[in-house]
Amino acid sequence: MIESNFQVDELIHERGLQYGHPRRFFMQLAKVWGGALDIEITPQKAATMMLMFKALRLFNQPDKEDTQQDIQGYLKIVDILNDFK
Repeated sequence: MIESNFQVDELIHERGLQYGHPRRFFMQLAKVWGGALDIEITPQKAATMMLMFKALRLFNQPDKEDTQQDIQGYLKIVDILNDFK
C-alpha cells in the first residue's frame, strides 16, 4: 500500500508520463464515455467511475496491493480535477 502523499503524487506523475496529464486524460475519457452513452460526463465523474471500478475489484480481492494503490491515486486525481473547476 502507498504510505505517503509523495508516493501517490509519484504514481500519478509516472502514469502521466505514460498516458498524459490526468486533467487531459480524464477530459478525453469523459468525452468518450459520454459519447458512447449519449450523456454528459464530467472528468471528475469519469475518475470517480474508475474509482468505483477499482473498489469493486478490491471488494473481490481485498489483499491486492496494486488495486489499493490505484484507489489512492484515483482519489488524488479527483482532487486534482476539482482544482481545475
